[in-house]
Amino acid sequence: MQKTNFSVEICIGEDDSTDGTREICKKYATKYPEKIRLFLRNRSDKIFIEGHETGRYNFIETLKKCKGKYIALCDGDDFWIDPLKLQKQFDYLETNSDVSLCYHKVESGNRKIDENIYKIKNDLSTAFIPTSSVVFVNKKEIVNKIKNHVVNIISADQYLFYLCTFIGKVELMDFVGGVYNQTENSISKSIGIHSKKWRINRILMYSTLLTISPMKNKVTLIKVAQNSLFNAMAYGIIDPFIKYPFHSLKIIIFGLIFYPRYTLYKGKSLLNNKW
Repeated sequence: MQKTNFSVEICIGEDDSTDGTREICKKYATKYPEKIRLFLRNRSDKIFIEGHETGRYNFIETLKKCKGKYIALCDGDDFWIDPLKLQKQFDYLETNSDVSLCYHKVESGNRKIDENIYKIKNDLSTAFIPTSSVVFVNKKEIVNKIKNHVVNIISADQYLFYLCTFIGKVELMDFVGGVYNQTENSISKSIGIHSKKWRINRILMYSTLLTISPMKNKVTLIKVAQNSLFNAMAYGIIDPFIKYPFHSLKIIIFGLIFYPRYTLYKGKSLLNNKW
């Protein structure tokens, strides 16, 4: 349904779905070979980076195949509803060269989404950025950093958004362009974004971002990483240090250097609440 004045390729990474998706993808790829590039993969396909296994094979490999100037994401359980969605975002990025990623609002079935949650307040972690609403610049430094550093990070999309801030701005566009769904088997639903596992995994994500971020982004990231660590410590003070000892200690040391009063205050508050 998308109407554009530029050419579009549809890159589909199909990782052996069990609900008939693969057969549908094959049918469309045969019908529209000039538009659709279908990559058939298996759930068992893995990437090993520095000896570690990551389950992001399909996501990473499909990104690497994209040839366009910009990349738009559309998760398997979401869909677009505005026929001019891509054109609007393309035009915006073309006329705002300092923006590396733009996103829009979405519908969510009968559930009303508060418009305030889309707005970025100081840091990306404060905003709801629907994955299927984003269009970002297809730069090697972004795709390579996903390929080389996304090992075991649950929120690959959030990680991607942060990478985009390293080379430009992330901006919200004021229109509703898609529908956001959460199926029972989705990662965020099955694990839970407020669960202990999710919060502790955030430590790994922010620590990795701190390592590879430009200096201009580090100061803000340190504060966000600290908040992530203290949120995880609320479940069990030593748990983050058992799961990710190096990353947790790194965040604490950075915190003591850049935000000593805040770090000591949060640490003392946690200790007082636990003991």
